[in-house]
Amino acid sequence: MTSLEFAQDLPSSTDNGKARSASLNSLSIDLATTSVVPYSSAGRLLIIGSKSVLSQAYAELPESNIQPHLLVIDDEMESGSSVVQDVTLTDAFAADSCSVTGYFGAFSVSVNKSGRELDLAKTAGIESGLFDLVLDLSRSPLIPTEVPPPGYYWIQPEERSEQRFRETATEISDMIGNFEKPKYFNYDPEICAHSRSGIVACTRCIDACPTEAIISLNEQVEVNPYLCQGGGSCTTACPTGAITYAYPTPANQLEILRQVILNYRDAGGENAVILFFDQANGSEVVQNCISSLDENVLPIQVEEVGSIGLDAYLSLLAYGAHSAKILCTKTPDSVRRELTEQIAILDALLDGLGYENGAIELLEVDELTSSNENFRARMEIASAKFMPSGLKRTDMRIALEHLHELSPLKPESVELPKHAPFGEIKVNLNTCTLCMGCVSVCPASALEAGGDVPKLSFIENNCVQCGLCESACPENSISRVSQYVFDTDKRMRSSTLNEDSPFNCRMCGKPFATNVMMNRMKDKLKNHWMFKDPEAIARLELCEDCRVKDMFAAEGGFPRDKL
Repeated sequence: MTSLEFAQDLPSSTDNGKARSASLNSLSIDLATTSVVPYSSAGRLLIIGSKSVLSQAYAELPESNIQPHLLVIDDEMESGSSVVQDVTLTDAFAADSCSVTGYFGAFSVSVNKSGRELDLAKTAGIESGLFDLVLDLSRSPLIPTEVPPPGYYWIQPEERSEQRFRETATEISDMIGNFEKPKYFNYDPEICAHSRSGIVACTRCIDACPTEAIISLNEQVEVNPYLCQGGGSCTTACPTGAITYAYPTPANQLEILRQVILNYRDAGGENAVILFFDQANGSEVVQNCISSLDENVLPIQVEEVGSIGLDAYLSLLAYGAHSAKILCTKTPDSVRRELTEQIAILDALLDGLGYENGAIELLEVDELTSSNENFRARMEIASAKFMPSGLKRTDMRIALEHLHELSPLKPESVELPKHAPFGEIKVNLNTCTLCMGCVSVCPASALEAGGDVPKLSFIENNCVQCGLCESACPENSISRVSQYVFDTDKRMRSSTLNEDSPFNCRMCGKPFATNVMMNRMKDKLKNHWMFKDPEAIARLELCEDCRVKDMFAAEGGFPRDKL
């Protein structure tokens, strides 16, 4: 997140405009560094399509070090021929179908030819077995992700023209050499709520990623840094903060908001409205229309608008902004969907607190330029001064404490949408056996066992509503309630959900189950053919060791008290 490069040129004919210029120009923060992701390309280009379209694209390739290889699909190529519309193509290959995976510098292409699966790069004599670039001119994209991987170009059939081919070919010709980009994410598997003990619960980051860079990997997820393009919606969606944006970090992001808003207000600015836009797609749009907007609109450039989530929304309102707009230009549907869900959580919180909801809204380009009505102020509260911690849930709670303290209603709790990362769990006492399966899978230490005492306890402050406990319960005894409790002591207090007295082994006296578990087990098995013998039922009341001794005694005719 950065101040605008053209901040010094913003209109400042009013007190708000002067405060805005002073705030943006005085912004000072050292962004934390991040590692880089390297790419390397020797210019091995694969062009895929029908004969006619391949010929058109090939003809537009400029003189360069690009090494084109052609794959004919969508129609048949004459056997043994390497001529496509009078252009001699030494690397032409025909196939019935193909699949493409990978990214810039490392595309793997598998083709099916007459029922045989072939590695196209190796067939073409490429030692690495990989293509560096792919120009896909098939009828539908072979990599159908919302955001394609770097180095992959698909031109829709209706957009194919001589000019478009020329522009794409020129861009491709520059893609030779060594390149790098920031590693946009950090991942902490220790607090990831994706999976435990083979049970998958939270998939929010996977669902929100427009590049499909995130996959499930047993107990955790894996993010492919070469496919990740910094969309940020995974970090917004993550309920625990296991995935965080790396450039800028969450602490950097919130500190910039803090400085901009507080400096604006200190300089006499009123009714601050934050306008978020991303660097690649929104900068030019904002630059062209900023002079027509009211001077209380503070434009803030971010790497990707998908990286702005609930922690930022709550913090900017707590710092004293009156509202914020998120400019969506070429924003993938999955990112929009996640932003919409984040805003729904915020609206529920604001409504419950007694504030006007709608303080954060998505904005289309035509809405940006049509009317200043879209930028009216929504809230009016005193500014908080807290420094951001960079811990997602901590920053949200601190901001909520400030908003609650100044709220008209001061509710004890607020009901939230089901996808919210706050809430409690309910336990059905009639079916829970205190097996503690829920405790073993909880990734946030929200559930606790009672040690030697059969007791299940819960700390609401830790619960992220991931659903792992609900999925792990063999008795379907657990349900979730999405809410936010404002009383810190109540939220952090350990409360007992269920407890029972221990059941002691009838032979040695060792506790090994609970009374309710034992009664339920005997009730379920009493009509089973294996337990018609009263001794078999009685054996259930023995611990594991004594049960084995009792079985040997029964089979050998030995006195049980001698074993």
